[in-house]
Amino acid sequence: MNREEDRIKLIQQMCDDDREEEVVRMIDDLPDEERTYKIVGLQARTLSNLAGMIRSGYTESELNPDDLDRRALSILADTAEEGKDDPNWWCRNGYTRMGLNMEAEAIPFFEHVMTLIPDDPETQEFWSDVPEAIENCKKTVEFLEHPTLREPPYIKKRSVMIAVSRVDDFTADMQAFRNRMGDIAGLESLEFEDVSQNTETNTIEHVHGQFCGEPFDMEIDRLEAFNASGMFISSYFNKQDLELIGQERPGYGIDIRFGTANPLAWLHLQLKIATALVPKLLAIYDLSSQQALSESYVVSTARSSSGPHASFAYSIASESNEQGSDTWLYTNGLARFGLPDIEIMHSDANHSACHRKLIEAVASYMLWHQAPETRQTMRPDVPFAIMTGNVPLYIRLLPWNEAIKDGQKDKATPGSIRTRLKKMNANSCVIFAYENEDAMAADAYQPLWMKDDFLTNDRADDLRLLHCEEERKFAHDYSNEYFWLPEHVAKRTPEKVWFKFDLTNDEGEVETVWTRLISYTDRHNFEVEIDDTPLALPYEQGDRLRFVDEHDVKLISWMVETEQSNINPGNIYILDAEPSIKRELGIE
Repeated sequence: MNREEDRIKLIQQMCDDDREEEVVRMIDDLPDEERTYKIVGLQARTLSNLAGMIRSGYTESELNPDDLDRRALSILADTAEEGKDDPNWWCRNGYTRMGLNMEAEAIPFFEHVMTLIPDDPETQEFWSDVPEAIENCKKTVEFLEHPTLREPPYIKKRSVMIAVSRVDDFTADMQAFRNRMGDIAGLESLEFEDVSQNTETNTIEHVHGQFCGEPFDMEIDRLEAFNASGMFISSYFNKQDLELIGQERPGYGIDIRFGTANPLAWLHLQLKIATALVPKLLAIYDLSSQQALSESYVVSTARSSSGPHASFAYSIASESNEQGSDTWLYTNGLARFGLPDIEIMHSDANHSACHRKLIEAVASYMLWHQAPETRQTMRPDVPFAIMTGNVPLYIRLLPWNEAIKDGQKDKATPGSIRTRLKKMNANSCVIFAYENEDAMAADAYQPLWMKDDFLTNDRADDLRLLHCEEERKFAHDYSNEYFWLPEHVAKRTPEKVWFKFDLTNDEGEVETVWTRLISYTDRHNFEVEIDDTPLALPYEQGDRLRFVDEHDVKLISWMVETEQSNINPGNIYILDAEPSIKRELGIE
């Protein structure tokens, strides 16, 4: 074995050990006479591989992957004469261009590879990645030129949750589970099929039937190990449970195709099924919405007569450029209800709070209404928000491929067409805005960022969002269901309790106000102090309102102050996670 062959063997071994940066430096240090065609060809390959490792996050490095690929192309260009009949040279040119998002230029390099290799089956099999690369490049070029909606991934078409037990070696009692399923209201004509003997899949049970008059279809899967890394933690976990959810643990998958009516009832059903399957829960990992739900939240909500709040049906993800000046906000979880996911493009740190509140309002509206316009292109004829200065905000939802059809194709900036090659390329809509009612009538919409002056984070508290009647009724029912807590505290320490009301002025305008409790006899007899001056009501901050034998109080919500956390109907489950709060409030 000569010196060149020894060095090639060393390079291969170093790359196998993920030491690509060392390989590049080692070859750089070689004298010119030892930088042979084969050696510098391997350096070009190593540079390109290192670029891919950095982009994927496999390797942490301060090196710029685009610079590495451009250097690889420079090396290949310098050896063009020697490489003109070498399929490796042509192949490296193709893959390096793919790394630089130059798919159209990569195609002829890959195609030429196939003209240089023998056509015997063994050789063709060795180079089989090349035809696949050609096909991928062609699909990418076609998508970038003509972006179209793609078929949604499995976890967007169905609702997939992983229920993880506190018990390390937990095995579900399937017969007991079937019995508990029969007790869930709304489920009818259930048929169970045990498929646990099929070793080719993780599925152990198929369940079919009816739920509230719609077909019910569910699979139960046994997972030996599940890693929840990357999940958004959307509900409260105590310190001990936070440590546990960071570990790889076994669990059971609950895979359901939701019906089209009453989305939140289907979500409520899935949480009930999770508690029936895994009685001693640690957490639910909702893969469809990419969020982790704590045991205390899941159990409390499953038992609730009101069900889950709309905000737990989805999560809001964000991606920013390196400078943090361009942020893409988008939801995960709405597609399983037959709704489009919602996006806001070109947000930033100064507007993200308002933008998130707007996404929440739009998502809530769609979940409550389920009308045909909410499933496709929504154009509600009411303002979705009243901004600073009493300026109304009318919105328009535009399918993503229409919203960004004229956008950049060569760069993977947040939400760009190129970004859509891997995500958010199915049924997803971007929020646009109308300048005024006349523009809305003419369907003359504009980018949301043109309203940025009204949507800065320092004005987030002034943003009054649309709350539909269904949402108000839910809030009212939710507050009443758990009213025992503020009533209990009000009789001991009323100053710790806050009430949120809908009050009406002489013109019939309704405004929601927060008030602090001053004294309390019962829910029909109490006194409160207004916390902030209302905009449309004849009251000022500090004014007191006394209710005597009042049976028509429009209580929207309440809040109880504690040393650790403020408790409201939406997070009352925290009491089960933190016994110290119960003790502070005198709850046994």
